[in-house]
Amino acid sequence: MADSRIISRLDRKLIEEGLLDECFEKDYRIVHNMLNNHMRRTGGKVPSENFKVGEEKLRDWLMILYKKGASQEKLTSYLRCGLAHLSFDYIASQNGDLKGSELVTRSLQSFKLRGFHKTFFKIAPTKENSKISLKDNKK
Repeated sequence: MADSRIISRLDRKLIEEGLLDECFEKDYRIVHNMLNNHMRRTGGKVPSENFKVGEEKLRDWLMILYKKGASQEKLTSYLRCGLAHLSFDYIASQNGDLKGSELVTRSLQSFKLRGFHKTFFKIAPTKENSKISLKDNKK
């Protein structure tokens, strides 16, 4: 699980680059908390399989927020923030010897190489009218 000071630096870099909306900056902690809660269940390690599961949980959570009336802008920023957090956790899991600024730099590179900096929240039509649960094995 990510150190909150380092994650704050990552968020700040994403805001500086115009990839996250600054008006939601105080809310980004809830995105990190949601993902950290999920990552505790996977032992904190983020191999490719856990990355995909984390992304699915993130998108399900965003659909729940969408159904509650959250704006497209907020959901897109939350999505990018969550994907950056997953990228950070993936890089940290694979490179235990990296520290602070190097983790942030490599996480941003991974985030962009995956094309996440161009990602926008989109409604999942198959989930729009169904009940969504974030509990394991229940969707």
